[in-house]
Amino acid sequence: MSEHIPRFTYPTKRTDPLVPPDVYAQAQREEPVCPITLATGDPAWFVARHEDVRTALSDRRFSREALFRPGAARAQVVEPDPDSMLTMDPPRHTRLRKLANRAFSPQRVERLRPYVEQVAADLLDAMEAGPPAGDLAEVYARPLALRVICRTLGVPFEDYDRFGAWSDRFMSLTKYPPEEINQASQDMREYFAQLIGLRRAEPGDDLISALVQIHDEEGEPSEAEIVGLGTLVLIAGHDTTVTVLCGGTATLLGNPDQLALLRANPALFPDAVEEVVRLNGPGGGTAIRITTSDVNLGGTVIPEGSAVLASVGTASRDPEVYPEPDRYLIQRENRTQVAFGHGPHFCIGAGLARVELAIGMRALFDRFPLLRLAVPPEQLRWKDFAALGGWEELPVAWG
Repeated sequence: MSEHIPRFTYPTKRTDPLVPPDVYAQAQREEPVCPITLATGDPAWFVARHEDVRTALSDRRFSREALFRPGAARAQVVEPDPDSMLTMDPPRHTRLRKLANRAFSPQRVERLRPYVEQVAADLLDAMEAGPPAGDLAEVYARPLALRVICRTLGVPFEDYDRFGAWSDRFMSLTKYPPEEINQASQDMREYFAQLIGLRRAEPGDDLISALVQIHDEEGEPSEAEIVGLGTLVLIAGHDTTVTVLCGGTATLLGNPDQLALLRANPALFPDAVEEVVRLNGPGGGTAIRITTSDVNLGGTVIPEGSAVLASVGTASRDPEVYPEPDRYLIQRENRTQVAFGHGPHFCIGAGLARVELAIGMRALFDRFPLLRLAVPPEQLRWKDFAALGGWEELPVAWG
């Protein structure tokens, strides 16, 4: 890559909090597989087109395990976890994924539905009883997402504050010093190691209990793999939901015609969620892959050993796939979705996320028909240098 000049540094600061930086769309039009610089200063290739992103996410020549090769690029300063499902390739990934899928089966997700509805109702009751305005992320989206993911994992919700602090550091690209980020990662792993013992003594209907039982009966997954999966699900399972729920709320408030359509036909909420996820998903984050051979992707040859960032956020706005890609259209004909990923690492919690977002958004807009932004849209603040983006806050009024 030395002969190439990077087009931009990833991530690039947004000028519009509701729209990804223009340089991503420009790359998609002009050089859809292009050299960039990561936040760590390491070189990488940015993949922008829908078709190419799907290839990079599913072709085994784009490896996650190769991140541990000497000299491999890093998107974050935090040390990657070799026991995390996120950094595995098949067949090891396939084995662990098969076990973890049990906790996110459609049947289990449906069993969680009443709990999600009750948590949403309780939080909305508290909002109704308190001040008529506030940060939607803190009063609603974050506690909803954390309660649900804690219930799924079997994690005590009273440790809420610790989870928030760990997540903030774990997802940081530049906000905290490397030693503080790595310490948060280590603290999370130690927490889940202790939780394994607790769930072995007091099992419940949750992911950690189920995996501990399988480990004790069959010898796998290893306890280190259970810890890796627990930290992955805790962080990804709540952080992304908060981002999409807040982004979806802002998007609907900014599209009153679509909100009116949704109020007139609540059966469209699943479709509304799909479009919200398309426009407000995590974007690509820092889940880079390393090429295990030279790869011709979209007419560009990426050399062996290169870091590749497949930008699902940019792919989700590909005009070749989504006409008028920046418009929010609940009844959009094309339902093709890459925001939850594609291939072996497709989001394991996608089904739960869809249920949670549909319930959370519908309950919010049903309870507060006067819901509105408390600041002009241009004053909303995006976490430009967090691994998965997100909102610094979402000030709204509902009274």
